[in-house]
Amino acid sequence: MSGERILVVEDESIMAMLIKRKLENWGYNIVGWVDTGEDAISKAKETKPDLILMDIVIKGSMDGIEAAQQIRESLNIPIIYLTAYSDDGVLKRARETEPYGYLVKPFREGEVNANIEMAVYKHNSENKKQFELKNRVLTDFDDLVQTLKNCADQSDEEIEEMLLNIFSKRIENDTPSFDDHINKLGLNYESDKPEVIFDAYLAWMSDLLSSFGIMSKIGFNEEGYYIEVLNCPWKDESEKNHIFCFNCQAILNYSLKWTDIKGKLDLNETIAEGSPLCVFRLY
Repeated sequence: MSGERILVVEDESIMAMLIKRKLENWGYNIVGWVDTGEDAISKAKETKPDLILMDIVIKGSMDGIEAAQQIRESLNIPIIYLTAYSDDGVLKRARETEPYGYLVKPFREGEVNANIEMAVYKHNSENKKQFELKNRVLTDFDDLVQTLKNCADQSDEEIEEMLLNIFSKRIENDTPSFDDHINKLGLNYESDKPEVIFDAYLAWMSDLLSSFGIMSKIGFNEEGYYIEVLNCPWKDESEKNHIFCFNCQAILNYSLKWTDIKGKLDLNETIAEGSPLCVFRLY
């Protein structure tokens, strides 16, 4: 595999030039080399590379992990970290940005090439899955329109509940079981603390959204837990017809029903209505 456009983020000049020369010799196209997180974000937006090689420890006000997080929230670009460190705390922060690989310095030529090929292949496969999912939703939309026409005598609440049921049943077929998830973690509803099960649920739900091409961020403030949906695979369609918003709502609303956790999710803000992201409240 060659010809992919790669952005290199590295603040050690000799290392950056070495990486650049090797990648060019392997047939890759280097769209730029920058040495700060701020420049990495700007260059990524400007060049839209196929992949970013991101050093974790770089000069400037933000490190490579923070830069990668901001790129992840706004651009669909796979990132491989370059690092000379194996500190558990650093790697934990790095994992939260869902990189496509790590290269620990000093690394061998074969490692670099293999990691790039695997990252590009995985990213393309995920994009293909998201494309197929989107097409399936668009196809289902015609059927739902016909269903709506036959439900003129029902209330808006009844129609909404019916549509959520339709979307959730379709999504559930592609959803890994939460029970299987906690079993793999060695957890048990009866013996483990509720907060431990809840943390496992949040991680499972984030992975579930990611499997549908939906990036998310889970946080906590004075109003409680919230889930921010950072991108919308159906943004263009949902701006024209809010029925497409039922995909995310179905995943999140029914994710609780697929577990033994008691609670509710409400949609507070939505991309379809002009908000920069969708925000769900969990209570």
